Amino acid sequence: MNTILITVLPVFGMIMLGYGFAKFEIIDVAAGRGLSLFVFNVAIPALLFKTMATMDTQDAAPWSLWLAYFGGLGLTWIIAALVSKSIPSLNFSGGAAASMASGFGNLALLGTPLALAHFGQSVAVPLGLILSIHAPTLWFAATLHRELSRHSGQFSFSRTSRELVLNLAKNAIVLALLAGTLLRLTGLGLNPIPDKMLAMLADASVPTALFALGVSLAAYSLRGAWDGMLALIGLKMILMPLLVLLLSHYVFHLQPLWAKIAVLFAAMPTGANAFLFAQRNDEALPAVSGAIAAGTAFAALTASILLYLMDIGMIW
Repeated sequence: MNTILITVLPVFGMIMLGYGFAKFEIIDVAAGRGLSLFVFNVAIPALLFKTMATMDTQDAAPWSLWLAYFGGLGLTWIIAALVSKSIPSLNFSGGAAASMASGFGNLALLGTPLALAHFGQSVAVPLGLILSIHAPTLWFAATLHRELSRHSGQFSFSRTSRELVLNLAKNAIVLALLAGTLLRLTGLGLNPIPDKMLAMLADASVPTALFALGVSLAAYSLRGAWDGMLALIGLKMILMPLLVLLLSHYVFHLQPLWAKIAVLFAAMPTGANAFLFAQRNDEALPAVSGAIAAGTAFAALTASILLYLMDIGMIW
């Protein structure tokens, strides 16, 4: 358990540090936004590019990992839409915002640092595979869900599909994975100078991501809609990891390390993109923002328990 605390406490300590700097206005919102962009567009892509360029050939294909993770997410999405009908603070546009908040986890700023801190860079491949399609796929699904539920005559499936492809083509994580894979296939390897630069950027990814998360949390609140907030936390942090665990172990038979990353990622609290979706449509905003703030605090406990269960072999 001491090993778990050494992993988890520094991670959440960095989050609290960023939160404190924001609350005391030492770091402002613009600076926090810049840090987040650095993490998403530079530091994590550098880590994934270096990993893909230098890794040994993997026997495991991504399809089982994607089906286990996004299968559990999809089931949670449907259940969230059904549950939202009985909760006034979530009952908007067929529960699209509720489903987004129940499926979209904070993978880049919290899940990735936790995984790397506990398991090391050997998990960069499975976490990169999930990260690469996570945000674009869920934005597409949430937009489709909302527009179909509202019977909008202006909705165009082909236009939304083109936007999805365009977003993937401009996604720095996707580009890093593809570029690293292509470089590995050439057999050229990495020159020592760019290799060192990539290593420096990769080393910066974890602390910067955690600090940026703390800064961003200062903007969220627990104002009202407690029933919706608690429902979202339960769906996202309890139901979804349980479903992903069952699919990973009993249906798709993932290798243990990949299964652990899938379950850990599934257990992460609601991420900022769910807030942006709710804010853009002005639907379920209090419940979603509360789920992000309270869920992140709750994750300090749940992540510790989850990692402990993984280490003693109860989750594999």
